[in-house]
Amino acid sequence: MKKLYIILFTLFSLYSYCQNKNFAVENNLIIWKLVYQDSTNISELKKNPRLEFNSDSTGYIKKTNFNDDNLREMVGEFLIESKKGKYRVSVFNIKFFVEPIGLSSGGLSMQSISEYTIEKSLLKKNGAIRETSLGYNLTETLNPHLTVHYK
Repeated sequence: MKKLYIILFTLFSLYSYCQNKNFAVENNLIIWKLVYQDSTNISELKKNPRLEFNSDSTGYIKKTNFNDDNLREMVGEFLIESKKGKYRVSVFNIKFFVEPIGLSSGGLSMQSISEYTIEKSLLKKNGAIRETSLGYNLTETLNPHLTVHYK
C-alpha cells in the first residue's frame, strides 16, 4: 500500500509540474514559439481581428482572454518569420490585467487597473519557469489559444 501512495504521489507531481514545451526563457523573458508547417500567407493572418500588425511581420495581440474564464485579459507582442512552406511565431512581452480595484478615501473614489507580466508570475530567480501546483498550469492553459490564434 505504501508503494501505491508513492507511485500516485509521483504521478500527480509529474502531471502538475509540467510546463508547455512551446514556452522558453530567453534573456529573462518568457517567449512562446511555434513553427507552423504550412504555407499560410501572413496576409491571411492580418484578417484576424485580435491581431494588430505594426509591419508585415510584427505587431501585438489586442486585449483578450480568448473567451476563457480561466485566463485574465492579456496583451502581447508577436514576431512572425516565414520560410518556404512554414512560418514561426514568437509571442513575448505578455501582460495580464487584473480587475479594477475601487479605493475610497474621504469621499474620493479611484479605480486602479493593475497589470503584471508573465515573467512576474512564472519566472524564478534562477531564470527557470516556475513549477505549478494544484493542477493549474498557465503555460498549458495559454498554449492552445496561442496555437489556434496564429493558424
